[in-house]
Amino acid sequence: MTKIQKTIFIGDTHYNSDRTHLVSVLETFMNHEAQTIFLCGDIFDFLSEDIEYFKLQNQEPIRLINKLSKTKNIIYLEGNHDFNLRDIFPKCEVISRENQPYIFNLKTKTTAISHGDIGTPALYNIYTYIIRSRAMGKLLNILDIGGIISKIVQRNLQAKLICKQMKEFDNFAIKRLLFYKKHKVDIVIEAHYHQGKRYRNYINLPGFACDKTYLTQDDLL
Repeated sequence: MTKIQKTIFIGDTHYNSDRTHLVSVLETFMNHEAQTIFLCGDIFDFLSEDIEYFKLQNQEPIRLINKLSKTKNIIYLEGNHDFNLRDIFPKCEVISRENQPYIFNLKTKTTAISHGDIGTPALYNIYTYIIRSRAMGKLLNILDIGGIISKIVQRNLQAKLICKQMKEFDNFAIKRLLFYKKHKVDIVIEAHYHQGKRYRNYINLPGFACDKTYLTQDDLL
């Protein structure tokens, strides 16, 4: 099992033309003491290898992540907005949804981390399988003449309200811990829900798009 120290955890930056803070924070990471950076999914409002429009729209943060990966250990947990990424980030360790949670040792604590959209209902699992299909992505790219489909998706994502606080976070955390119980870990870390809260050994990362916050291992232990 991998032992990881001096670590940054950042998720849900939802980079788009209206939310560009990802670029400046990636530049900050260039000189950070951290050896490992977990990109915990939904780093982009949308990104997939198969859709050319969004690769072009996201080219600056893509460049910076690839630059970082030359000197840092980048572990990229694919989210529900960014997937099929291995060809885009060849030097990053890209963890697909089906291979999450990623299990590692955070100092002395056995830790499970995922984007967070796992352990979900059957209908969601079907939906997410379809949208991640390479065949579907390639078909949509062919039909996306002049970015006509991508621009509609882009507008809808930019208009979406993504910063909401749960009323019963503790009950939610208990349910999530039950899902991870089979992994027998000390800590569970998820992104996806944008809460920036902790209950016992369950940690939901802050959504960077909401409060411009990321965590280090010292914040978690």
